[in-house]
Amino acid sequence: MQDFRHDALTTFHGLPIFSFSFGSAADLEPGGIPEDVEAWAWRVGCEDMDSAAGDRIWALFLASVDTTRVKALTLSSWDGEEAMSGWDDARDALLADASRFPNLEALFLGDVSSEQTEVSWIEQADPGPLLAAFPNLVVFGMRGASALDMEPLVHENLRELTMQTGGLPPRVVRTLGLSTLPALTGLDLYLGTSIYEGGAGADDLADILSGTAFPTLRHLGLRNAEDTDALAALLAHAPVVARLESLDLALGMLGDEGVAALLAGQPLTHLRRLDLHHHWISDEMIDRLWQALPEVDVNVDEALLGRDGDRFIAVAE
Repeated sequence: MQDFRHDALTTFHGLPIFSFSFGSAADLEPGGIPEDVEAWAWRVGCEDMDSAAGDRIWALFLASVDTTRVKALTLSSWDGEEAMSGWDDARDALLADASRFPNLEALFLGDVSSEQTEVSWIEQADPGPLLAAFPNLVVFGMRGASALDMEPLVHENLRELTMQTGGLPPRVVRTLGLSTLPALTGLDLYLGTSIYEGGAGADDLADILSGTAFPTLRHLGLRNAEDTDALAALLAHAPVVARLESLDLALGMLGDEGVAALLAGQPLTHLRRLDLHHHWISDEMIDRLWQALPEVDVNVDEALLGRDGDRFIAVAE
């Protein structure tokens, strides 16, 4: 999934987004709605800040689009004036009409930009009932975690899970580690900052890093993390790393200390990709990475060392 930098999605599940919403560019004019339903990921919600009509736009969507052909769906703001809330209403509307989406493969909640609300203000609802209602999902994502309380997730077919936040509460991380997702191959967590309820540490991540939580995991992203050096030190000896094909510590505050810990730990030569972009790594340490991992695609774009001021994560408020 594309980097989250306070923007709404432009693609999802490999498909371009069509925004079915009041205030969208298409403005839902006659003839403006694509007929090739399967070729699009459909974003439904209120993009106009003056709109407060999630129920109306949802009813119009159901009446205008053959939802039996929808493969990918994202839910935008249910209330344009209060985009940080209303996600329980959006979830419940989708639950009520779940039978109308028999071919839904990918679902994303909270597909809003910072122009509508900051990510750390989004008050999300427990996604568990949605996963239960859509047994054919292979991709699920959500943005925001303010006030989020959830039970461990259970799903037989889900392969990719993404949680984009400015601060993912440690209690949520622990709950995720207790989830039953036997098909999960990709996990991306935007851990964020303790200022916005983030700050998950070793104990919170223990079930994930031990490899016991998700036995089929092949990609792990611990992104947008405040203490990325400490995370790197944990990953240097985490059993889960040995089975990964891709490891992602991007968008956080990684520096030489974290890279040194990674290189001093277990071998990483089996990885296909190591994503570290948005970092404070010196040129000398980057050279060490390339020398130690010549066959690994190491992404060290967006070098910030030498920039005035303190380190920062890419997505906070």
